[in-house]
Amino acid sequence: DPSSTRQQISLLANGVLFSVTTGDAGVEEADAHIRDGNKFQLDATNATQDFSINNQTVPGTGTYPMIGAGNVLNFVQWEDGSALFSSLGTTKSRFTFTITRVAGNASDYVRPVEGTFSGVLYNVTQTDSVIITNGQISIVD
Repeated sequence: DPSSTRQQISLLANGVLFSVTTGDAGVEEADAHIRDGNKFQLDATNATQDFSINNQTVPGTGTYPMIGAGNVLNFVQWEDGSALFSSLGTTKSRFTFTITRVAGNASDYVRPVEGTFSGVLYNVTQTDSVIITNGQISIVD
């Protein structure tokens, strides 16, 4: 049952560790999956921070670049309190994620994934940025 899959999603935001695990105290969401054949979605959220990736064209393993100012269905975003950095509307943002493992069967509607990610996201005025490094998606059980 993919809905019971526990995942850990971690990253460094300007060198500061952010890590969430499905079901842990204080974690609102820790989930990364491909659904409906090729729609990748990642949500990592606690009370003050939120990291998300959406991409509508990820059929399986591979490396996927996210260029800034993409459409609203393909974006990556980091929120830290009131600070918001996103690939939406900012041409300077650059991000790449790699899917190294897709769990489940090709016919499953939801397939949990593992992988890595990194990049630089800018705020809407393109005057400030956050550097995301060491991004990791792991299935823990």
